[in-house]
This record gives sequence, structure tokens and C-alpha cells, in this order.
Amino acid sequence: MSQPSVEPQHAPARGIPGRIVGIDYARFLALAGMMATHLWTVGDDGGAPLLSAALQGKAASLFAVLAGVGIALSTRGALAAGRPAAAHWSVFGRGLALVVLGLTLGLFPGGILVILVYYGLTFWAMIPFLRVPSRVLVAIAVGWALVWPFLLQAMRSDLVVPFEVGSANWFDLADPLTLVRGLLATGVYPVGTWVVYAMVGMVVGRAVLEASGRAGADASSAGDASQAGDAPAGRRPGAAVRDLGLRIAALGAVLAAAAGFASWLLAVPLGGLRALAAERGEVESVVGQEFYAEHYGGPSADSLWWLASPAPHTGTFFDLAVTCGTALLAIGLCLALGAVLPTAWRRALSPVSGAGAAPLTVYSAHVIVAGFTDAALSTTPWFDGVPWGVSSVQLWLLHVAGALLIGLVLSLVGKRGPLEALVSWVARRFARLGARPDDAQPAARRLDG
Repeated sequence: MSQPSVEPQHAPARGIPGRIVGIDYARFLALAGMMATHLWTVGDDGGAPLLSAALQGKAASLFAVLAGVGIALSTRGALAAGRPAAAHWSVFGRGLALVVLGLTLGLFPGGILVILVYYGLTFWAMIPFLRVPSRVLVAIAVGWALVWPFLLQAMRSDLVVPFEVGSANWFDLADPLTLVRGLLATGVYPVGTWVVYAMVGMVVGRAVLEASGRAGADASSAGDASQAGDAPAGRRPGAAVRDLGLRIAALGAVLAAAAGFASWLLAVPLGGLRALAAERGEVESVVGQEFYAEHYGGPSADSLWWLASPAPHTGTFFDLAVTCGTALLAIGLCLALGAVLPTAWRRALSPVSGAGAAPLTVYSAHVIVAGFTDAALSTTPWFDGVPWGVSSVQLWLLHVAGALLIGLVLSLVGKRGPLEALVSWVARRFARLGARPDDAQPAARRLDG
């Protein structure tokens, strides 16, 4: 028996109906943040701008948590209907589409490290956990976040370069062992790290679905009570989603702050930085700069003290906790905002929600445009240092404006992004491999059975 949709009608007018608009707002934030870390990396003083430095690791982790949310949302129907095999094959198909697209984008020029192949494998890694209860899934995520950094450091100890695989592309298939090893552990975005974000996202997605269903029930009850002259005062259909969003945001803020504080305790009062400086024979301030600087996929391997670092892309427990916390903070606030915005404001923000509803299309366009722009400008005679066309706030704002333009067009026509439609089509085709024989029979006949 088919299951009714439980997503509330929070989408803006002329947008895609049935979407949870707060999730789309969060996706847009992730896209804009990643664009900043790609395109505004050098300031006037030669260092990283404050905004880009603050977003390092956090924008990508937000996107990864939202990927987990998407897995929960996209499989809800099949799982609720008792068709787990269809859900498993659907996620496999989505992952495969991301791998193919990522390998293709990896062929384009430019310095952006494309993450889609790693994301695709992360989707596959989530298949065994689709029916694991949320409380158990949280325990698994925490346990893995504690164990994985030690494994990651050990597996990367023999690397003589920052990472073994960057933007994976079709040519990397010539050395499949190195490719698989890089994607799982020694690459710039190891799947072993990103599964933590996806697990957290799946738990959030389930909570959103539950709250959305409760919001729908609240709206129905409010309507019935109103007809009877006994409507609950002040109760709005999106109250459950709003309250959930605020709780998620508060949890994220506490998690990020606590993890940052615990890392500082280990590094300063408990002597972590002093020990690292003594081991390397360097000044403590110099070691401190590396301790908090962005790394490529994993921590330094010459001391266990590096596992206390909260630095972006190190994959340490503290990095995972801080970035999961900031991701939850952003998602929670966006959920709360999307649940309470009046129709006029949702309509005004339709370019934002439209772009957020097409993250794969926007991301791919961003990678392609940035790559060709970088390649063209770097070969011009006037290229000197870092021109504004390669790294600047102007370039970042141009790409954000492009994303909003795509979002506006898609919102006006009420269509999904072309790549999102393609991925969904692939997922549906693979989901058929898990269909039961009676799924193809008429509904009435299935009910008789």
C-alpha cells in the first residue's frame, strides 16, 4: 500500500511543491560556503580572509550532513512500505550517479578538489545502516569518530605527500588499488571520515520527517478543532519543525563549543603543544599554527598529540565534533526559519531555496566555470600573482549570484535541477531491482492479499 507524503508544504510559491524549505536554505549555505573556500582564499594581506578561514571544513561537512538528511528523506517511502531492498538499490544508484559525475568533473581544469566521488562511496557505505535505529546509529557514529582518527593516522603514516588521491577522475582507474585506498583513507576526503557526517545527517533527517508528520497532524487537528470552535490558540502547522530546529541548533552549538574547549585543554593546559614543539625542536607558536591549520584529509602522523587538533579536514574526533556541531547549528536555524517564514518572505527567498533544491547542478556549474576561468586567466600575459578573477570577494559574489540565478529560474518554472532529476531517475531504475513481485500488481489486488 502506498504511503502518503509527510513533507509539509513549506516550499515557496512557484517552487517545487512538497519540499522542506529549511533544508534547501541549509544546502544553499553549504554551497555559498564552499564557494568562498574555493574562490576567496587570499586576502589583501596575502593571508586567508576571515570568512573563508572560518568556513574551512565547515561548509563541506554541512553538505555531508545534508547528504545524510537526503538519504533519510529519499528512502522514507520504500522503508515505510516494507521494501528495504528497493531503498538499498535506490541509494546504490544515487551513489553510482555521483561517482560517474565526480569522475567526469575531475577531468576539468582548475584547483578545486571535487568531492563527489567520495560522496558517492559514502552513499554506498550508508546502505547497511538504513534501518538501524537512530539511537544505535548515534552510538555507532560516536564510536567510529573515536576509533577512526587512530586508524586514519596509522594508514597515512607512510605518505610522502599530503594526500594520495585528490579530484578522482577516469584516468585514476588505471591504478584501481591506489584509487580505492585513496578514496577510503589516504585521499583528500576519505570516506572513513565522511560516514560520520552522513550518519548524523540520517538521524536528523528521520527527526525532520517525524516532526513534519506531526506538523501535518497538528494542522489537521487545528482545522477540525477550528470547525468545532475550539482551535488551539497560537498553534501553527510548522511549530513542530520550528521547535525541532531550535533544539538541533542548540545541540550543535553546545557540541561545537564543548569540542573546541576540550581540544584547547589538551593542547594548552595539558601540554600538547609543548610536547609537539619538544619532539620537533621547534618554537611552540610555530607548531601551534600547524596545529590549527587546515590539513588534507588527515592529521600529521609523527605524534598522537596531533589527534587533539580541531583543525579542518584532519578527521580527528575534535574536528568531527566541531564540524558536526556547526552543521547542526546551521541546519537547525534554517529549519526553524523555514517553518515560520510567511508566504511573502518565502517567495522573496525563492532563488535561495531554488538553488538549495539543486545543489548538484549548482556545484557542478561552479566547478566547471571556476576551472575554465582559472585556466584562462592563468595563461594571460597580465597574470600577476592572484588577480581578482582567480581569488577575490568579487569572484565569490559572482558565483553566488550565478547560483541564485539558477535557483530563480528553477523556482519560476517549478522544476528540479537537471542533475538532480538525472540522479533521481537513476535511483528509481535501480530501485526496481529491489521490487517485490507483488509490487507490480494492482493496488486492490495487493490489498486483497
